[in-house]
Amino acid sequence: MVFDWKEFYDVGVHLEEHSSEEAYQRSAVSRYYYSCYHLVKDYFERKFHYLGHPEHPHKTLIERLKFYGDEDENDLADALSQLRVYRTHADYKPNFRKNTLRKAKKTTKDIFSLLQSLEN
Repeated sequence: MVFDWKEFYDVGVHLEEHSSEEAYQRSAVSRYYYSCYHLVKDYFERKFHYLGHPEHPHKTLIERLKFYGDEDENDLADALSQLRVYRTHADYKPNFRKNTLRKAKKTTKDIFSLLQSLEN
């Protein structure tokens, strides 16, 4: 059985909606990012080629998607890159703003929409 990476999004929503604690909010941002990362990676590997195991897989995915992709795929790469910034902020920065969570969720939904249009 193949794991549905959108379930990480559902976990993020659950974390966001069931606690106002910062740790849960930070974790929600992370779940949103990893949901998108894996969905975009799967899309890239179906359309172009196997990504392999590069030293910096997240950065490499974004760079290769921009290199091989068209305008819509460049938008997808840009959105994933921005979501990665939010995730890095949530995971490593001592000051966390709830606005980061809101922007991460919106970017995640944008990525889902871009993927849906690219796959149709």
